[in-house]
Formats: sequence, C-alpha cells, structure tokens
Amino acid sequence: MRTLITTIFVLAFLPLVSLAQIYTGEAPTETSKQDDEPNEQQSKGGAFKTSFVHLAYFMPSMTPKQSYPYGPFKNGSAPKWGLMFESGAIRFFDENFMFNGVGNLGLYSSFGFGASIHDFNEPENFEGVKVPFFFADLKLGPDLRLEFIDFAKVDLYANIGVLASYGGFVGNINQDDTFYKPTKPVIAFQTGLGLNVALGRFVLGLQYTMANGGYEFDVSEDPAVYPDGPDEETQQYDVNLNSLRLHIGIYTEKRRR
Repeated sequence: MRTLITTIFVLAFLPLVSLAQIYTGEAPTETSKQDDEPNEQQSKGGAFKTSFVHLAYFMPSMTPKQSYPYGPFKNGSAPKWGLMFESGAIRFFDENFMFNGVGNLGLYSSFGFGASIHDFNEPENFEGVKVPFFFADLKLGPDLRLEFIDFAKVDLYANIGVLASYGGFVGNINQDDTFYKPTKPVIAFQTGLGLNVALGRFVLGLQYTMANGGYEFDVSEDPAVYPDGPDEETQQYDVNLNSLRLHIGIYTEKRRR
C-alpha cells in the first residue's frame, strides 16, 4: 500500500515541477559544445599505440659461408620460398612533434614465426621425409613516423633482436642411407631495417634483416649417390640468414584516455 501511494505521489508531483519551471522562466539546460571539446582533445592527445599484424613472403638466403659437398647445405641446395606471420606494436608517447606536426618518434617491437621450404638437392627418385626450416624472432627498435594526412602514414624503423631457427630434417623411408638430422636449434643476433606504408588500416611494407647462424647436423649420404659421402657424422655449417620480407597487414590504433 505504501508503494502504491508513493508512486501516485511522484506521478502527480512531476507535472507540478514542470509547470513551476515554465512559470519561473527557467529554460532547460543544454550541453554546451565546450563541455565536449575537452573529451575530444583528450582522445586525440597524449600517448598512443599502433598495433599490427603482418603476413610476409619470407625469403632467407640460407647460403653457407663455404662450399659443402654433402649435407643440407651442399652445393645446389637453396630455399624455395617461405611465409612468416608477425605481430607487434609501435608505441608513441605524444602527438606529432617533428617537422611542423608531421613527424613522430616511437618504439617498434614485434614477434614473428614462420617457415622456409628448402630444396635439399636430392635425386629426383628420392622417397623420404623433408622438413622445412622453422624460424622465430623478437625485434625492438626506433620508429620514425611521417603522417601527412590522417589516412596515410609512413613508418621507417630499425631494429635489433634475436632469431631462432630449427628444422631441415631429411630421412629416407626406404633405407637409412640418407638422413640429415638437426641436433640443436640455432640462436643468432639479428639486425634489420623496415618500411611500412599504411592507408587507413591496410598496410604494405618490406623488411631486410641480417643474421648468421651455426647449424649442426648428423649427416649420412646414400653411397649409391655419393660413394665418398659420410656415414653418419656430425657436421657444422656457418650459414648466412639474411632475409627479405614483403608483407601485407592491418593496423589498429589505441589512444590512452
């Protein structure tokens, strides 16, 4: 009963309040544009982060420092093609402050992983398992952004980091005469340069990375093909891992409120 009485009282009181406002000449207040401006400025100012996801056509050189007659890096072997997935971010700590508001400096960071299909230069009648070389890397470095219009951005960056690689296993399913068995992963220091051109959220770019890695394999060659080849011995290979990566991807931007 009390709830019913209270409800009736409120419904009856609200029209009286409205009439009182009209009688005294009080106009309803409107939200001024000035109240909205600080929020808009806050959304545009301060630190912000550009996140990205790239899919790259990955072309590592995989060339040994010297000529090898046997093993996964013997004469005639070479990478065919590869793919690498990369994700990361570019962090900026303020709005554009260089070149009359066109340029900015940020911090680039990324993580990537992928694989490279390899031609081991085996005979055409070879029947066996061939495993590609797998790669993963972490990179960090400075980024220079040029932003002439909101829709178009250009990022120039350099980076240093760590490159890891493993794979290259080859095994003959008919006999044990031919196999290349990796014994440990490769960990190498990596440096690089990159360029991204973003149109809205769509980005095109390229990277060139530089690294050298020491691979180690247990190697055995088919004596029918290589009469003088090794019969299961451990060999080390000093390999050039420089690579060119052509990528496409997307950008997403988040600003600190």
